[in-house]
Amino acid sequence: MKSFGTRSRYHASLLTLAIVSALAPAAHAQELVITGELGLGSGLEGGSVDGQTEWQRARTRLTAGSTFHVDEFPEEAWGARAFVEFEPRVGVGAEGRYLRWLSDSFGAYAGVTAAFAPETLFGGGIGLEFNIPLAEKTRLYIEPSFTALPLGTDLPSGSVLMWALVSIGVSLDL
Repeated sequence: MKSFGTRSRYHASLLTLAIVSALAPAAHAQELVITGELGLGSGLEGGSVDGQTEWQRARTRLTAGSTFHVDEFPEEAWGARAFVEFEPRVGVGAEGRYLRWLSDSFGAYAGVTAAFAPETLFGGGIGLEFNIPLAEKTRLYIEPSFTALPLGTDLPSGSVLMWALVSIGVSLDL
C-alpha cells in the first residue's frame, strides 16, 4: 500500500505533467512545399557538322512541372518538368533538376534531360532562374539554360547536340 506522501508526489507529478503538456507549444514537423510551373521557351540548337558548330533556331516548347523543397531548407529544391516541342517539329521529353536558390528571386540549377519522341536524346544541362513576384503565391519566371545532349538517336553526324534556350512562364505555390 502506498503511503500518503508517495500518492501526493505521484498526483503532483501527474498534475505538473498535464500543465506542462497543455502549455507547451505544438512542435512543427517539416512540410513539403510544392510549386507548379507552366512556361514557353525557345532559343538556339547547335551541333558539329564537318568539325564546325552550326546553330539554328531551336524548337518552340511548352513546359509543365513542379519544384519541391522542405520548408526548413527553402534554398534547396528538386524539380521535374515535362516538355512538348511543337514547332517546327513535334517532340516530347522531360528533365529532372537540383535547384539552389541564391536569393529569394534568383537561383541556379543543374539536371538531366531526355527527349523520348520522335527520336531519343539524353544529356545534362545548367541554367539560371529569375523570379518576379506577381502576387503572394504567383511569380513570373525567366530561365536561360544550356543543355548538352551527347547520347541518343537524333544526333547530327554523331556529334553532341546543344540547346541554348530561354523560357518564360508562371510559377504558383500550391
